[in-house]
Amino acid sequence: WDNLVKFLNYSFVTPDTNAAERAIKPFVMARKNFLFSGSGKGAESSCFLFSLIETAKFNGKAPEDYLRCLFEKAPYAETEEDWKKLLPWNIEITPFQFRGEWMELAK
Repeated sequence: WDNLVKFLNYSFVTPDTNAAERAIKPFVMARKNFLFSGSGKGAESSCFLFSLIETAKFNGKAPEDYLRCLFEKAPYAETEEDWKKLLPWNIEITPFQFRGEWMELAK
């Protein structure tokens, strides 16, 4: 009984595993897609992008906006300090600017 009610002494401990289950749900849902990575390097790339997306979500960033800013700014990163500025908790999300002069836009 002592071990069962131990969580009552700590306000941050919950008697269920809902938070942990929600945290791994994206990985479980994508599990079968990982079979089609094509190779070990493809699987590493998938994991890398998946980690970026989930870390952006965890830090309150919209994944689309974070990846867009990251891909726009990464080619100009030269130092370790530049790369640290691109981490989800440091990056400044800039507004999207349409640069499709080459596209015919329907009016």
